[in-house]
Amino acid sequence: MSLFINNINNYHKQKQYKNCSFKGYDARPLNAVVMTVNDEPESFEIIKQMSEIGQKEGFRVYFTNQTNKLYANLDTIKNFFKICTSGFSKWAQDMAVLTPENKVLQDSISIDADFARRVASLTKGKYTDCDNFIEGGNLFFVKNGDKEELFVGENELLKNNIDSLKQKYGVSKVIPLPQADFHLDMFIRPLQDKKVLVADDRLTIQAIRRAIENLGKYKASKKCTKEETKELDDVKKGLKLLLKDFEKDVKKGKNPKADEIAAILKDNGYAPIFIPGRVYYAIPNVHKDDLVHYLNYMNAVVHQKGDGSIIFITNKSNLNKDYGLTPEISQKIDFDFEKMLVKSLEPYIAEDNIYFIEGNKGKMAELLEHEGGGIHCMCNEIPAEFVK
Repeated sequence: MSLFINNINNYHKQKQYKNCSFKGYDARPLNAVVMTVNDEPESFEIIKQMSEIGQKEGFRVYFTNQTNKLYANLDTIKNFFKICTSGFSKWAQDMAVLTPENKVLQDSISIDADFARRVASLTKGKYTDCDNFIEGGNLFFVKNGDKEELFVGENELLKNNIDSLKQKYGVSKVIPLPQADFHLDMFIRPLQDKKVLVADDRLTIQAIRRAIENLGKYKASKKCTKEETKELDDVKKGLKLLLKDFEKDVKKGKNPKADEIAAILKDNGYAPIFIPGRVYYAIPNVHKDDLVHYLNYMNAVVHQKGDGSIIFITNKSNLNKDYGLTPEISQKIDFDFEKMLVKSLEPYIAEDNIYFIEGNKGKMAELLEHEGGGIHCMCNEIPAEFVK
């Protein structure tokens, strides 16, 4: 679907959720997200595209940086991007954590504390300095009936114990998950009703293999013209090289696998849903590899609309462009990397409700590969329950 939302004359105000309990960081109605990225003029388009989606789907997008204000007007926000300026980190998700008790936790670092107070100003919540602060990308609040539970990356238990986490974050249960990547939000994404998306690299490999097979079948068919043959040969060659490298990294990888994560989720009453959610190369490390992502769909913002449907906002990759997967070729071989995600989510999320944030000139893919973060990392989410 088209990323740009044109001809929007009025902001579609979020439906009032008077009886809606806090949904945690799983799928829930959003009132707003707060973004900070402005260290590169090219990044304005990321906020612009996120704001256009929010206008269409029913949540606000605010920007804040060196002033003490929150801005929603895009013309005003654009002024901050005319020159490179220093300010808050672009990773708004990690600077402050909004708990189910409407507390905004932060580790008392001066500049981040300013950001946390602005988040608290939206929710009228309590700002609190926090010892052994856990960055927002390495935890998810999830709803289990009328109880709040917490997924947390197991690395955090080196400086926190379970009981202290329950008290600090106002949850009834803490579920540590293996660190299959730097943060949880790079390899899982909770939805609603205890469903949790889990990146399964085997599925990505299978999808690329099928694409290569489909490409061969199309070449052998009477539909394929001589003019198409060279173009298809280049696509096939590129996909085979990508597949070879990715298979090698997955096979040799030391990080926990999807089955290990799924087993823990099942043991705690959650339903893991395996999807082809990432493509990366691995930098070998002593105990766990560092992963550099060409594509990561797990790092996504999720919004629940008033009718219960889910909006899934994730990162656009350069892989379609890099491997010559034009819309015409994609249709002929029934594959491109975005189609791969859409098909995997089909039972849960409508195609028209899936968005891929690109930024200007592929800026999102550049940030993902070179700085290790995506759109979820850039958005501090404000649930509708907290803003009356």
